[in-house]
Amino acid sequence: MIHERTEPIGLDQLIHKAQKKIYAALNKKWGVDLEAYPRCYVIQNNDEKRTVEHYTYKNEYSGNLIVSESDKFFFTAEDDQERVNNIQFETKVKLYFILDLKFIYPDDPGRCDSKVLADVVNAIDRTGGFTNEYTIVTDYQSVFESFYYEFDNIQPYYCFRIDLNTIPYSIDSIC
Repeated sequence: MIHERTEPIGLDQLIHKAQKKIYAALNKKWGVDLEAYPRCYVIQNNDEKRTVEHYTYKNEYSGNLIVSESDKFFFTAEDDQERVNNIQFETKVKLYFILDLKFIYPDDPGRCDSKVLADVVNAIDRTGGFTNEYTIVTDYQSVFESFYYEFDNIQPYYCFRIDLNTIPYSIDSIC
């Protein structure tokens, strides 16, 4: 299921396009019930715990996405948007994946994380909107940095993050 942002512009439009292309490529390749989220938000609660949540509507949020329920991916964009010329900006975007490997390649006798990572990289490379220079973070404690979560990266789950750099985009673009 793809969770789309209503009328995205600027950075959200760039992420929206990537979200749809990544979802289509991985859904076709894996045939799993993949949850695809747009740019999500870092929320800090009263206990100082930081979570990543999807804004649903009318000041309502999804709850913490960093849980081992459902195969999913989501974006965050917490870095500054830097102006590169009169009409364009660029920034860094983080793309998170939480996947249950036993459903993606059910007949694979080993841990198929390398196959899954190759599938994701191939999908990202075909999306556009980002430079071809990015970092893949696979140590699960580093993946979620300072966020609150209650699971670890053990078989069959695979959690990783890809740190992307946008190409220059118009901050008010709707196409």
